Amino acid sequence: MSTKLEFDNDAIASFCNNNGVTITLTQEQLDSLGTNGTTPLLVDQLTNVADQLFPDDESLMKFLEMKTTEFHPVSLSLFVLNDDLWNIMSRKPDNPDKMLPMSTIPWFYWEKEAESRGNPAGVRRQDDSGNPLTLSFEKETLRIQGRGGDFCGLLEGRIVDRYKGIRPLFIPGDTGPKKTIPNYESQKIQITINMKAMKKQLYPTPIKELDYHFSEHPRSFYDNGIQIEVEGEDINLKVGKRRETTLRGRVIIFIGKDFGKIPNLDDILMFHVWLNVLNRVPFL
Repeated sequence: MSTKLEFDNDAIASFCNNNGVTITLTQEQLDSLGTNGTTPLLVDQLTNVADQLFPDDESLMKFLEMKTTEFHPVSLSLFVLNDDLWNIMSRKPDNPDKMLPMSTIPWFYWEKEAESRGNPAGVRRQDDSGNPLTLSFEKETLRIQGRGGDFCGLLEGRIVDRYKGIRPLFIPGDTGPKKTIPNYESQKIQITINMKAMKKQLYPTPIKELDYHFSEHPRSFYDNGIQIEVEGEDINLKVGKRRETTLRGRVIIFIGKDFGKIPNLDDILMFHVWLNVLNRVPFL
């Protein structure tokens, strides 16, 4: 398996020099560099880079924990698929056969003023640099935390308090939008996963039954991301000050990053090493 993104020879050489590592390219990759000027990197090559940088399990875990905040903003989208939620989705005016995310980092929310031809759903994004996505390990669990959005149902646009991110209030006589929209609260999100139950996939393709409108774009997960799937019994979700709950049904989590139009290729390569290490959890 290889990366979806391709890198030129200068980017690969710069990364190796800056980090004191070696990447031995295959003949096929050398041919691609000669013909196309770029080549993807193999997952095995990224694994080898991680082993050069972090020779034991403890250093691998510290790298995951400490490097995550340096990559801010890192995005997460958590989808839960069960019958009760599918019943809610069936009331969506658009794409009723697609599941919205239950929790995201950062916060994606609706705003009437954001609606346009290029953004018909009127979705805004708000990153919180004070509460970035973090990872930590506790015994056999992986804990992910950060501030983001919590799905609170489908409501008429006129009763959504879109500025404060708190539970919506009905304003008598309000003549705002009456169309039904997904409502997301801004909340602190904490996800605890049984690492031994995780099924992981690097560079996941978009899933047709998921609605990514209030999420990081699926292209970011495909280019620079990982998919984690577990059964609900193996994952707990805590939102704000509410009690931690065990989820029900099939749970799909995407973690990734949008590097923008003018990316730093050294940062992208290191992020792919980070994804590779996360894909190896648990180490023991």
